[in-house]
Amino acid sequence: MHDSLNIHSPSPDGQHTAHFLVAGEIRFGPLYFSLSVDDYAFGERIFGDAHVWSPASNLLAVQEWLTTDYGEGPITTLVLIDLDRRREATVVRVTKGFVVPAAFEASKLVYRKAFGGQAMDQHFDLDIAEIKEWSPLP
Repeated sequence: MHDSLNIHSPSPDGQHTAHFLVAGEIRFGPLYFSLSVDDYAFGERIFGDAHVWSPASNLLAVQEWLTTDYGEGPITTLVLIDLDRRREATVVRVTKGFVVPAAFEASKLVYRKAFGGQAMDQHFDLDIAEIKEWSPLP
């Protein structure tokens, strides 16, 4: 794949950068990416390009793909990365569709679900303070 398809997304304050490097392409579908943020690489995990930074630049919401199998998927999750505390939480899982982070609004993360290429009309929100199951970034 051509390097011009890679995505480098700086945080609003310019202190962090998310690097989405093309890892492959789904048959008749979108590209998927490996992800690193600053000095941390997420290894063999794969991600879509959908992501959003919090206004304070401490949180990054990304779309992780759990499979690239054409028959099984898509199966995606919404992962919230807390850069200040070096931790992550998987907060939403969607089967046969995509979960798409949309925005941070005050203490909430707004997202939508898309199935069959069509977005649902309804947006969902999640209160970040209510997330209890965080995992440390190694």
